[in-house]
Amino acid sequence: MPDVLLIDIPPVFASPSLPLGRYYPVIIETDAEYAEMEAFLDRDRPELIVPDLLDRRPSALHGGDIVIARYAPSAPGWPWLLICRWPADYAAMVPRRGDYFARRTYTSEVFETVDDLADAEGRLLGDLGSHRPVRLAALPEIMGHA
Repeated sequence: MPDVLLIDIPPVFASPSLPLGRYYPVIIETDAEYAEMEAFLDRDRPELIVPDLLDRRPSALHGGDIVIARYAPSAPGWPWLLICRWPADYAAMVPRRGDYFARRTYTSEVFETVDDLADAEGRLLGDLGSHRPVRLAALPEIMGHA
């Protein structure tokens, strides 16, 4: 799974359209993208610019399985993340998929507690299981970073 840069947007620029009203997740798949994002964030600019340079870029990671990953807070006070990587055939079923998927393949949700995340994860797995059997495989050694 990719790394996630989670930006805490200052209250003056926060919006109800952001996860928990204030967070902006950026999915980073490669070291080159990490360097590109660092350079983007370090650049001086005359006005506020949305850090969406990777959002519309197609994912370099592909697979036939739905992958659901939990990202624990990197420090106290930060939220939990739930990132899902959807196969192309699932993403293609969603109208206007560019509005729902980062990098054409990821969805993300942000939660204040692990219990909130677990509830959402349970609902998602229940919905998926109502359409076909779901096989779960826990791979704790394959982790992204938030």
